[in-house]
Amino acid sequence: MNKNTKISKNNFKVIQTQDYQGFSFAAFQETLKLTKGSRQKLLVLPTGNTPTGFYQEFTKYLLKNLKEKKRFFFTNLDEYLDIPQNSKISFQSYLKRNISKKLKLSNRNFYWINNKSHIEIEKGKINFIIKKFKKIDLCILGLGKNGHIAFNEPGCDWNLDFYDTPLARTTKNSLKNLSSKISHGRTLDIKTILSSKKILLLVSGSGKEIALKKLLQKKIDTKFPVTSLIKHPNLTIIIDR
Repeated sequence: MNKNTKISKNNFKVIQTQDYQGFSFAAFQETLKLTKGSRQKLLVLPTGNTPTGFYQEFTKYLLKNLKEKKRFFFTNLDEYLDIPQNSKISFQSYLKRNISKKLKLSNRNFYWINNKSHIEIEKGKINFIIKKFKKIDLCILGLGKNGHIAFNEPGCDWNLDFYDTPLARTTKNSLKNLSSKISHGRTLDIKTILSSKKILLLVSGSGKEIALKKLLQKKIDTKFPVTSLIKHPNLTIIIDR
């Protein structure tokens, strides 16, 4: 395993890894560190290419330590609105493949966002889960090339509460290989993300340099929603070089 570089940026920690394998293992290690304790923890999860290796490491550990999996309750950041819930490319399907089916979780340990229920009903369910745990214990995020986190797109209102939104053109373009039908998403809002006890931002893949630089330079810019994380007191960033 290649040695990682750790850099302190005052209120947040940056870990730079040498390759994707090291990146995935570092994400797994940090998740365990950030969720220590016997009380059940609420984890909010991302989807996409970035966290796939992390999920492999995390589920491998939980399958070897079966008592540990009961320590977590999982939900997700966002979901597409324009496709069936059971579509192979839905986030729910992704998380079933990578988390709930692999770990054989009971419904007491996860809730995946429903893209067919009314937004107010779904908002109520998500808020109920968060209130049950008092706060999100760990929110794990990916970073979009245009600086979005979850489906909080450039120029969005940072004060909204769990909402449906049209996707930015750059986001839709990046999804063309999956489906030309996807144009809207349902997402956890920035205000709720920032209310999490701890945040882990995973940055892998090309084209994200400008957004990441804005964050590391602590330049708040509504055109880059990821810069909202500058306000958070307990942020860890893992970067795959």
